[in-house]
Amino acid sequence: MSTETINISKLGKSFDGNSVLKGVSAAVHAGEVIGVLGLNGAGKTTLLETLLGFCVPDSGCVRLFGRNSVHALDTATKARIGFVPQCDELVESMHGQQYLDLIAGFYPTWNLALIKRLTDEWTVPLNLKINKLSVGQRQKLSILAALGHEPELLVLDEPVASLDPLARRQFLKELINISAARDRTILFSTHIVSDLERIASRVWLIKDGDIAIDTELDSIKEHYVRVHLPPGVSAPASLPGLLSRRQEQSSTILVFNHWSEATCTAVEKTCGPGFNVEVLALEEIFLELHA
Repeated sequence: MSTETINISKLGKSFDGNSVLKGVSAAVHAGEVIGVLGLNGAGKTTLLETLLGFCVPDSGCVRLFGRNSVHALDTATKARIGFVPQCDELVESMHGQQYLDLIAGFYPTWNLALIKRLTDEWTVPLNLKINKLSVGQRQKLSILAALGHEPELLVLDEPVASLDPLARRQFLKELINISAARDRTILFSTHIVSDLERIASRVWLIKDGDIAIDTELDSIKEHYVRVHLPPGVSAPASLPGLLSRRQEQSSTILVFNHWSEATCTAVEKTCGPGFNVEVLALEEIFLELHA
């Protein structure tokens, strides 16, 4: 078993009486790349900010590299973490290069060659003041500031939301390079399912303030299916792994979240032969879960 990077235990957080996180528990090990999906307001940003110690939880705790993040993390632990917030926190009055130089001063491990390569590839105009940069350019600069010290844990909150398709592809390519280092961990939220499918090894799907799905990316596609029954055939109220059902014209459609040979046999026994099984893509799973 690889080293545990993150341990989240019964994490709860409310704002103005509205419960955003409801007893979230999970563990992340070194080398994992976890994509976090969820509707707007599902609690993705609150979860990421709370596990980093920016937000104090009402209950539960988070440990990063074995240290409680609710209390102030020591300097050595902070140096092992890189974070890209949803809204950048850049210093408007500085030029891009000045800002990177400022950040580099905090990290003896700052990789100048890496930043030079990425600056050139991503065409980031470091000679301009930050308040003159476009939203996409600011996002790139914020990402550079998080990557320069080559953190062991990289936490990204909607990192590609402001990037154009080319910039997004370049950034994802770099994430793939980072993930190739088995001891580095990435946790990122996104609304772009295709990006998650490209680089994530594991999926957290946030719903109603908790992690509704926590599974390997390959595994989720094996177990979530849509079954189309022949016209006029109905299904019993209870079947193993049945997530939802609906009627479309004369046919019944069943969605399962734990499809297996045993489930297939149960459907055939109760509904008869002739049904079709449709394997679902991740985006379809996401939509079915929120239907």
